[in-house]
Amino acid sequence: MKDSLGGVQTVLVLGGGSEIGLATARRLVADRTRIVILAGRDTEALQSGANELRRLGATRVEVMQFDALNRDSHQSFIDECWSTVGDIDLVLFAFGVLGDQDVAEHDSNEALRIIDSNFTGAVSLLIGSTEKLKAQGHGSIVVLSSVAGERSRRSNFVYGASKAGLDAFCQGLGDSLIGTGVHVLIV
Repeated sequence: MKDSLGGVQTVLVLGGGSEIGLATARRLVADRTRIVILAGRDTEALQSGANELRRLGATRVEVMQFDALNRDSHQSFIDECWSTVGDIDLVLFAFGVLGDQDVAEHDSNEALRIIDSNFTGAVSLLIGSTEKLKAQGHGSIVVLSSVAGERSRRSNFVYGASKAGLDAFCQGLGDSLIGTGVHVLIV
């Protein structure tokens, strides 16, 4: 639930060990967010970020492991996030991989790894998060995308395609959530 001034109280940062994920969490804590879940693969980076957020004023910071490529674990991960902290006001999608374009254009496994992380994994987590947010009657999803989704280039067309798909999915998801109290923003 938001505080009396409209500030986000609880945030789940997927990709919480990334520079942009942690920077966003810092800003939210500076703006009165008190409960943060930092989630990602790099436990050391997550713990370091959690310690920093506590020093900045977060009253509770949880560190949780997740892997965008392990879709079989996504629903239990989402369930665990909500059971750990209760209602979550904001789910920030700040994960993804650029990958190696030179390899990806000749190796379908590398191309699909990029797409599975940036698109398929994100869609899986978006659906799980959306269901929880709808059940609680409020919340926001913020998805950090890329201009590469709008203007794919020779140097990053696999990455760009994964982000274009994510953008299209999120636009449709946002439209489907009108009137539910849940909002989607693509950045």
